[in-house]
Amino acid sequence: MKWLLSKLGLLRQEKNTQTLKRDVSFLKASAKSNTISCEWGLRKQTQQLISQNQGTTLMIRIRDASGDGTIANKSIEIGLHATQAQIDTPFPNGLILLELGYKTPEGDFITLEYRFIDLGPKKCTTPELTNWFTNESKNIHQEMYDLATRGVTLGGSERIRVDQQTISQ
Repeated sequence: MKWLLSKLGLLRQEKNTQTLKRDVSFLKASAKSNTISCEWGLRKQTQQLISQNQGTTLMIRIRDASGDGTIANKSIEIGLHATQAQIDTPFPNGLILLELGYKTPEGDFITLEYRFIDLGPKKCTTPELTNWFTNESKNIHQEMYDLATRGVTLGGSERIRVDQQTISQ
């Protein structure tokens, strides 16, 4: 039977699909006490692509994906042959997008694998609004003018006052 399958080429195809199943990229991640533990593997073709292109670096990027308008992120350059890392989280709670990818020499980030990590509900504190005009001086316009001119008379109304004082003396 094996002889017949080998003649039909089916046995060879089965071996190729097993090789392809083992040669895939993956990213695993877990979070514990403000640290993210990552483990990954890259396809041989991807490793070759990154190593052949000069100036290309393998990176892990962590971004806030909570959707509340925060754009906090953290990027870490890692070695091409590294397979795991421990990273301190840039923020204690919320939804984190963890991306494994590479940065091109032009500065573009290409994502290879990604995972979402939920660190629990995000606790946002609303800052107190400060009324900056409550401490304003009653003579604020004159003070601002004096600061702007640095005590130098520019002409105009200042000159008239000086001229009137000289005439009356």
